[in-house]
Amino acid sequence: MPFTDDAEDDILTRFRELTDGLDHEVFGGASETIDRRRPEPSAVQVLTVRVDLHHSTPPIWRRLELRSDLSLEDVHTVLQTAFDWAGYHSWRFAAGGAPFDDAAEQFLCASDVEEGEDPDGIPAGEVRLGELLQRAGDALEYLYDYGDGWDLGIMVEAVREAEEDDAPARATGGSRAAPPEDCGGLRDEEDLKTLLEDPAFFDVAALDLELWSGTTMLTGPEDDVVPALLVEPLTLVGRARAGQDLMDRALLLGDPLAPLLDSAVAPALRALTWFLERADAEGGIPLTGAGYLRPADVEAASGVLPQMADWIGMNNREVHAVPLQMFRTSLQRAGILRKHKGALLLTRRAKAYCEAGNVRELFLDSLVPSRYETEELAQVVLLTYVATTKPGLPLPMVEIARVLTAIIGPSESGPVTTGAILDLPAWHLLANTGTVTSRLSERGFCFSPEATSLAREALTR
Repeated sequence: MPFTDDAEDDILTRFRELTDGLDHEVFGGASETIDRRRPEPSAVQVLTVRVDLHHSTPPIWRRLELRSDLSLEDVHTVLQTAFDWAGYHSWRFAAGGAPFDDAAEQFLCASDVEEGEDPDGIPAGEVRLGELLQRAGDALEYLYDYGDGWDLGIMVEAVREAEEDDAPARATGGSRAAPPEDCGGLRDEEDLKTLLEDPAFFDVAALDLELWSGTTMLTGPEDDVVPALLVEPLTLVGRARAGQDLMDRALLLGDPLAPLLDSAVAPALRALTWFLERADAEGGIPLTGAGYLRPADVEAASGVLPQMADWIGMNNREVHAVPLQMFRTSLQRAGILRKHKGALLLTRRAKAYCEAGNVRELFLDSLVPSRYETEELAQVVLLTYVATTKPGLPLPMVEIARVLTAIIGPSESGPVTTGAILDLPAWHLLANTGTVTSRLSERGFCFSPEATSLAREALTR
């Protein structure tokens, strides 16, 4: 018996109802990405979510309260803090499936958007959490570091209407320490015991305090003004934990501080002046056949170099006077001195400053410029921390290394190290500025008041 047109239409309609949402590849066609976003709730909600690190044994998880008006980029920032990661790898969210699934809707970090490999992906910063999660049982997937593959499942447990004093993010529960950055994807307790002092340790109160006090990067006022030199580093570091650390420091630079008096500049820069005067003399500063300062000059320079004040040894050979050698080579890397026919001479740039009597300007301009972009960015970050750390207190080297890794990215040998920071020319220029009032063993990573003031001036002028 032949089908009527109406009967055929009914069958096609029923077939579409039964197959709606199924993977179209089952029927030989290409899968389609469904737009899973919904209109945001009329009132802002607070979503209680449980976030689990997939395939971790025992389970590693966090319970968070998140406002629905956070962007997915904000949520990325919260997750980085919650799992104590550094934020310098690519990441994405996915709805309706796992990250990279063809049928799942993908929400991308800025680097993935720029590369254009997922043309249907949506920039995460343009999507609010409340467009995807609205009721208990709603879920979202997150992937960080495509190499290690830290995949997190986000499940809504409860929803309530937000109150006026609700923070953007809070931590209310969780279990176990998260795997450290760049550990190769390890997530089992036995493996993590080789990397963590106590894999079972998790302090929910400490995490909640960090989220509570660190919400400026989630809700930061648009009118914040930072020095022009910090715009690029802040843009590159993004909104993860390291970006928050750098932004906190940048905002401190807005506090008024009297510049160093001209009368204090000359004694503060006496190490620099010693080299300028001798390099500008006829014949410059002669070097030995091996390219080192001569013994008499080593002894004389050691007498004015703060870092040599308590250096052990006779200080008559540059190869043994390490702080002096690092300072001298830093003057060359900063474009102040140059080697020519077995002697150290002023560069044309340095000579022009000296002839104009602008040693202060020469020093300030030499703290940032570099032939290498990454080194210049690193020196701007270093200046920021020197300028915002109380003189006499040690710089937070681990934090600086984390910020630099987020900006520059890890090398083949891993994240930026303290040793790389100590190799920056600006470090040695500033470390030899001012008067030393304590022994080397006590001084550590501290800088003088004069160095702090000049670092701030170099950033904000």
